Amino acid sequence: MKLIAVFFLLFLSFDISAFTMGDAINIAGRQRMLSQRITQAYILRGIQPSAERHKKVFSRSLQEFKRNHEKLSNFQGAEKIETQLIKVQKEWEKFEKIALQPTSKESATKLFERSDELLSETHAYVVKLQQLAPHNSAELINIAGRQRMLSQRIVKNYAAKLWEISQDNASSGLQQDLSEYSNRLNQLLESPLNTPEITHNLRKAQDHLNYASRGFEGEMKISEKRQIQVITGTTDLMLRNMNVITQLYAKLLDSNTTL
Repeated sequence: MKLIAVFFLLFLSFDISAFTMGDAINIAGRQRMLSQRITQAYILRGIQPSAERHKKVFSRSLQEFKRNHEKLSNFQGAEKIETQLIKVQKEWEKFEKIALQPTSKESATKLFERSDELLSETHAYVVKLQQLAPHNSAELINIAGRQRMLSQRIVKNYAAKLWEISQDNASSGLQQDLSEYSNRLNQLLESPLNTPEITHNLRKAQDHLNYASRGFEGEMKISEKRQIQVITGTTDLMLRNMNVITQLYAKLLDSNTTL
């Protein structure tokens, strides 16, 4: 419970009064992640209806998506790509309508499919923001932010597979996400722009991935309940760590922009 509370407060501390392009790419990237985090929490509520953790993750993630969208809507540096943000809003409305329905396999299947549509529109907005940025470190913010999304899409596919929702897509998606996360991590590690702090956190991300992979590969001889705890806990660590890395890249962009 303490981990969730700290995790939530970390993102409430964002200062809207100093909103920069680096912040915008960071926050827009979180929208990609939230589309997957909301979905995985919704499915896990179906698997473990009495677990308070999934309910809290679900409700807090819904609230954060709305707050983030408002921040992005008020960002004057992205007026040229306002039409893409409108597309995100329209897709969000469809997604939220399903997400607010009582949990069932039928609604979970619909949300699983709709989450990819929302992800597509939010990703398009991040790419357009990156193209507006004046420094190539913007690409690193995008990639690191995508790693946050992958950490949650990994759990979404794992949970869908576990609850027998879109099993073929969930199984193939899980393997693809694990592979992409690893490849993108290597790409970030090779960046000449990395600071020692960034490199240290990227190494931690590698350790988290290696540990989580053991659960997906069946190496852990533990109960289903315990496996869910291990996988969600480890992927949350992956998410938190990649959030730190994304913020460090955002600061790198802003510092280069003001030189």
